[in-house]
Amino acid sequence: MLITGKISIYIHIPFCEKKCPYCQFYSVYPKKDLIEKYKKALILEIRSKQKLFFKRDIVSIYFGGGTPSIVDFSFIDDVLNEFNINNNTEITIETNPENVTVKKFEGFKKANINRVSIGAQSLDDNLLKVLNRSHSSTDVKKAIDNIKKAKIDNISIDLMYDIPHQLINSFEDTLDQLKYLDITHVSLYNLTFEENTFFHKNKDKYLPYLPKEKDSLKMLNKAISKLKNLGFLRYEISAFSKKGCNSKHNLGYWQQREFLGFGVSSFSYFNQTRHKNISNIKIYIKNILENKNIVDFEERLSYPKNIIELLLVNLRVIDGVNIKNFQKNNGKIPSNIIKYLDNSIFIKKENNRYKLSKKGLMFYDSLASDII
Repeated sequence: MLITGKISIYIHIPFCEKKCPYCQFYSVYPKKDLIEKYKKALILEIRSKQKLFFKRDIVSIYFGGGTPSIVDFSFIDDVLNEFNINNNTEITIETNPENVTVKKFEGFKKANINRVSIGAQSLDDNLLKVLNRSHSSTDVKKAIDNIKKAKIDNISIDLMYDIPHQLINSFEDTLDQLKYLDITHVSLYNLTFEENTFFHKNKDKYLPYLPKEKDSLKMLNKAISKLKNLGFLRYEISAFSKKGCNSKHNLGYWQQREFLGFGVSSFSYFNQTRHKNISNIKIYIKNILENKNIVDFEERLSYPKNIIELLLVNLRVIDGVNIKNFQKNNGKIPSNIIKYLDNSIFIKKENNRYKLSKKGLMFYDSLASDII
């Protein structure tokens, strides 16, 4: 029986010309023959799982990486032809500024890409060097202009704070430059030293140069204030958008919409079960061609862990959670969790709706740690 309902699709394109020191995502160097073999395997995986999405309303498709814009538009077009999309489907591709040309993105536009996420990270050229990025602040502005010339208007940029050697004034300068960028969305992240990254392996070298906690909070508050003044409303802890430009795909993660991940190292959440594909492109391609297993791990949370995790993810959204409706749709929240929320400085309660307080928005990780 074919399954119906809303779903999102994530497609991992693992190709990167170099590894950023903070990046923990799986990536490999983009050799032409490897790209072709990967596309063949990727399409075979999609076709093997067609019954899971064929009759469903695909809300969003997201090409992440790696640097998906490294591949040509025919790669993207061939993959998208495997899905039934409509005019309302949000289709995003990630890119680095230096990979953007008008011609390439005109091709992506023809392939039905309608949203672009640019890995800007900063508009301070000195900090971009700290992050070992290959672009300059000028390249970011040029990339946005070229994407607009390609007739793609929904453009998001990633920005970081808590970068080694970053000063408050430097971050303010980056924020001030946003008024000149024709963008619709900002994803704001504080840099963390994830395991198996260059920064983590060399953290003793970089930790002394990280902004102090009080300066980090000042940066966050300045970002919230300046983005609001520019018309970007905060709709999730790390996401700000112009009116009507919320990321449908990311909202799906926070609201536990089912999604299928395709490609090496991709994650899926389906039928209340999470699974991850293997993180080795050669084994992934080999196993696909030989019809062997490509799943690295699978887990299905039992009650009450599943309810608690879902609640925590829902709380990331600024509108919060209607507890009555949440329990009706998902199951009973343990009484000790309700008691904690009722008395937590991280939560404010408005009738049946629980939202993150101002302190909760700043210290969400502390809230999550307390509840888990």
